Amino acid sequence: MIPEKVMVAMASRGSAKKLLRVGSRVAGRLASDWFAVYVETPNEEPGRIVPADYAALQENIRFAEELGAKVVKLKSSRVADALIDFARREGITQVVFGQTSRSRWDILLHGSIINRFLHEVRDATVQVVPLEAKDEGGRMKDEE
Repeated sequence: MIPEKVMVAMASRGSAKKLLRVGSRVAGRLASDWFAVYVETPNEEPGRIVPADYAALQENIRFAEELGAKVVKLKSSRVADALIDFARREGITQVVFGQTSRSRWDILLHGSIINRFLHEVRDATVQVVPLEAKDEGGRMKDEE
């Protein structure tokens, strides 16, 4: 039997607590190790990242570690490519993505990391967790 490997794809901004909780539960049910993965883009490099995003990222990393995740930072200008390569390299079998509602135009113009991942990685089960949009203070409306 091939061991299950779980990956939670978290953004470098905003709260990922809901996603990390889901990933922790999935890994717990499967009795497997899991990864909390984020991709540092050129705009998120030290000295360029928005201070509020940096603070949120650090909080997400702490929370992921508390839940038992192995935190992995990837560097790439193409988030989907980095996540696809990591999933293939590590033999990821379960993936948790978060998604806020987006218009069809936005997806057509900017693409979808989730759609790209689904197209490229056929042997992983993907769970998409709906997230609410940010409030005026920059916090996710459904988070603590």
